[in-house]
Amino acid sequence: MLLERGITGFFDIDVCPLDQNNYSAFKKACYLIHIGFWELNNVCNPDNTNYFYAHFAFGRQNMYILLNKYYPIVAFTNELTMNEKSFINIEENLYVLANYNMVGAEILNAAFTYSEHNLSKAELKQVKYWNPTSIGNIIFNEWD
Repeated sequence: MLLERGITGFFDIDVCPLDQNNYSAFKKACYLIHIGFWELNNVCNPDNTNYFYAHFAFGRQNMYILLNKYYPIVAFTNELTMNEKSFINIEENLYVLANYNMVGAEILNAAFTYSEHNLSKAELKQVKYWNPTSIGNIIFNEWD
């Protein structure tokens, strides 16, 4: 997957940051989602991430829907482990997320290669520093 400039949420000093996706629209879409017996717990816009997320629970199981703050890319995971998420596929047809690009687990869990990207120097510096385990962990990262 070609990673575009700004997808990480890190920007060069001389470049204006990208506009963020509409958090309210994502939140509204998440409240319309029905996935079996899963219940929506909350929808969050954390300050220290480059993604919004919705937390669903079914008993003791968790599922999170992540939306990159700058690109309309959605992913699914069972845990929000800092910069070490393992992404999953879901079977449901989530028509309410049709405005977003749902990227599959096989792409997101793949290793990042430095030759397949359009990332800026600032982003590459952060990738080298944080050393994420996959493409998905670059697209959906935390910077604590």
